[in-house]
Amino acid sequence: MLLSLTKKFLFIANLKTASTSIERVLGTYSEIRLSQSRFGKHQSFAEFAERFRWILNLANVNDLFIFGVMREPVDYVLSLYNSHRVEQFRSSPKLYTGNMDFTQFIAEWVPKNVDQLRPQHSRFTSAEGRLVTNLLISFQKLEAGMEMVADRLQVRELLSLPKTNPSPTGIGRADLTREQIAWINARFERDREFMEKFCDRIVE
Repeated sequence: MLLSLTKKFLFIANLKTASTSIERVLGTYSEIRLSQSRFGKHQSFAEFAERFRWILNLANVNDLFIFGVMREPVDYVLSLYNSHRVEQFRSSPKLYTGNMDFTQFIAEWVPKNVDQLRPQHSRFTSAEGRLVTNLLISFQKLEAGMEMVADRLQVRELLSLPKTNPSPTGIGRADLTREQIAWINARFERDREFMEKFCDRIVE
């Protein structure tokens, strides 16, 4: 989560969507920079607005360019599963997935980590459920989205994002059963609707 009062933008950091790379570039322009999960890096707009109501009272939120990135649901869930298989999570049993298959992931990991697997669109809406972003970028069109943000903010460094925190290779879509894919699609149905309706175009 990044807020710049000088550049007038708010970046809402979704999980597994190049947020660390974007923060590396835009962090230097930000008065508020939450770059660690334990401090609220991935909080929703509604949570941020409640927590930092005092600073949003100093700036007209309607003057901010608000943006974030969403990912196709199956790819999103697979990225979360694969990323938590790495050794650094072994010391955090609640988060570690290296000792479970995808069936166990759904049955055991997901109920313990509901916030990790919350519908993505909920990060980009107000407490009343209204979309607050000016630009939702689909992860598969990240480069084109960064071009729009770079042009709007006049930050050319966004055109060549650094490679940071990549997800490790692991299971892919072909390894999932039809039932598992159906489970993901049902859980993230609203995300697909948001992506089809709002992604990859600027909304003023």
